[in-house]
Order: sequence, then structure tokens, then C-alpha cells
Amino acid sequence: MMTRLAVAVFLFSMATIAVSGPLTILQQAEQAIDEPPRPYEFGYEFGDGQGMNQHRRESSDGAGNVKGSYSYTDPYGIYRNVEYQADAGGYRAVIKSNEPGLSNQNAADATFIVEPPPPGAVLQQSLSSENVANAL
Repeated sequence: MMTRLAVAVFLFSMATIAVSGPLTILQQAEQAIDEPPRPYEFGYEFGDGQGMNQHRRESSDGAGNVKGSYSYTDPYGIYRNVEYQADAGGYRAVIKSNEPGLSNQNAADATFIVEPPPPGAVLQQSLSSENVANAL
């Protein structure tokens, strides 16, 4: 008896759904908000107290032109400083660094100004390479 009741309820439910027709799902149209760029400026600077320092600064004039810089210095004196701008002419960067392995060879719209790494950093890199070679 219970099985017949369950089947009857199921069939009644299916008939009700079939008669009611397809469900219409209302979707809210997304409107693109075209806001003009606004001027902004931000920056931060921090270090770990043991020789590592980082900074970042950026500003925009509100017409889509952006200028900024960021840098990193490690405890051995190895640094990278990037000054950039982005505007109708594209993205351009000037990279000043003394990282081992870099050269003054420019790439794309990036200009590299490379100095020799500090002697302590070269020694540290050499010791690290020896440790890796000895571990293998």
C-alpha cells in the first residue's frame, strides 16, 4: 500500500511539472561600467633588519599614464632597481642592477644598466655552488 502511495505521489509530481511548462530563469543583465581612470599614488617600503630591503611606488595621472619604481637589496649588497612608465607608447623600463649573470644587453622595451656584483656576493655564490656540487 505504501509503495502504491509513493508511486502515485511521484507520478502526480511529474505530471504537475510537465503541465506547468518550462521554467524561465531570470538573469540580471550585467552592465559594463565604463569609468574614466582616476589619479592615484601609493607606495611602501620595508626591510627585515638584517640587510634585506624592498620598496615600491607608483602613480597615475588619471589619463592612463602610469609611472613607478620598485627595488630589492639583499644582505650581500646585490640589488635590482626598476623604474618604469606605461602610457600610449607602451611599457618601458630601466633596470639598474648588480646581480651576477646580468649584462647590459637590452631586451624588448627594457634598458639594462648593470654594474659588477659586490665581491662578497660573488664569494657567497661561489661557496653555494661548491656546496651544491659536493652534495651531488
